[in-house]
Amino acid sequence: MSEENLDEPAKEALSQADLEVVVELQKAELDRLLRENMRLHERVSQLLTMQEREQVLRQQMQTMLGNTAVQKQQPEESLLLEQRASTAEKRYGRLKGALTMLIDAMERQKS
Repeated sequence: MSEENLDEPAKEALSQADLEVVVELQKAELDRLLRENMRLHERVSQLLTMQEREQVLRQQMQTMLGNTAVQKQQPEESLLLEQRASTAEKRYGRLKGALTMLIDAMERQKS
């Protein structure tokens, strides 16, 4: 009986040690997830800022194209402005798609 009594405290101590290891691992994982979440939010913020800037540039380009002074310019300059506007539209589309995918992924992680 005395041997069994000696084994029980050792088992309890081992269980306590295992529990402490598990708690530390959980804390480390939670910290990692929080850091990753912060990085994702920073990236989304950057993407939103870029999207706003792209929209402003696109509106400026459209205004310039619609302006009669631009229409009176040489066809080469007008063509260049149209190409720049088209490029800005494409970049905006890709940025919008990427931002939508990122937001969807973040929402899936929350649930």
